[in-house]
Amino acid sequence: MNATKPGWHRLWAHSYRLGLRSLLGGRWRNRHAAKVGLTRLLVPLDPWRYFEMGRIADLNLTGHCLDISSPKLLTSLLQREGRGDWVATDLFTDEIDAWRLIDRGLSLEQCDVRALPYADNTFDNCVSVSVIEHVADDGDNLGMGEMFRVLKPGGSLFLTTEVARHYRETYTDTKHYGNASEATSRGIFFSRSYDLEALRNRLLRQPWEIIQQEFAKQKDRAIEARFYRRAPWSYAYGGALRWLCADNFEISVAMPTLDDDEIAMAFLHLRKPARATD
Repeated sequence: MNATKPGWHRLWAHSYRLGLRSLLGGRWRNRHAAKVGLTRLLVPLDPWRYFEMGRIADLNLTGHCLDISSPKLLTSLLQREGRGDWVATDLFTDEIDAWRLIDRGLSLEQCDVRALPYADNTFDNCVSVSVIEHVADDGDNLGMGEMFRVLKPGGSLFLTTEVARHYRETYTDTKHYGNASEATSRGIFFSRSYDLEALRNRLLRQPWEIIQQEFAKQKDRAIEARFYRRAPWSYAYGGALRWLCADNFEISVAMPTLDDDEIAMAFLHLRKPARATD
């Protein structure tokens, strides 16, 4: 394990490692696995992942750990480096099946964060990267309750999610998450951006201890906008994003000043109290 490199750099290198191993090892025979492997070669990390996943990859995690639907690249790296004994979960069986081919050493299970199939007080740590904001209705609160339940007393949750100046929900005409996408009178729910009040009222209803809270704001929003606007042609320089995105964040402990259409990312380290509360 080369812990001298920052988390984003190790993730970036591991993405190429997995992509090459996938394609050279014949994983291309499975269509979804081939797509995942090719993505690992073309775009090792999306713009925001340099902060979100890099931040968690820098943690010294140990014990029995659960990942809730984060990009599997993160869990694959942590498992490879001996930073915890991991169970990686996802809602979608295609993703699980693909990653069983991509990384045969990773324990993978299909489940829904709103109803985790694990006993109370099972895990030492839990990680979830930009997932909870995509769970419709009161599913974000239910998911937080489930992660609280399966953590051991004193166990930690490391969570990233999208925040904005004002709370808002995004609806589309497309079922981005297949049958998991829920249709409403406003359209098909895609995600929500939390303001500080919603962050507290929707995600922190359980008696979490807030150990650490950080916010990341992009210094240059145009980098991400150009990349996605030019997709898929921009995938040709996906690996070069490391020189643009790794240092493209202003980190603060307080919510940054944001324009009405701007988003930031919150990183939360939450701990389940060591003693049960009444």
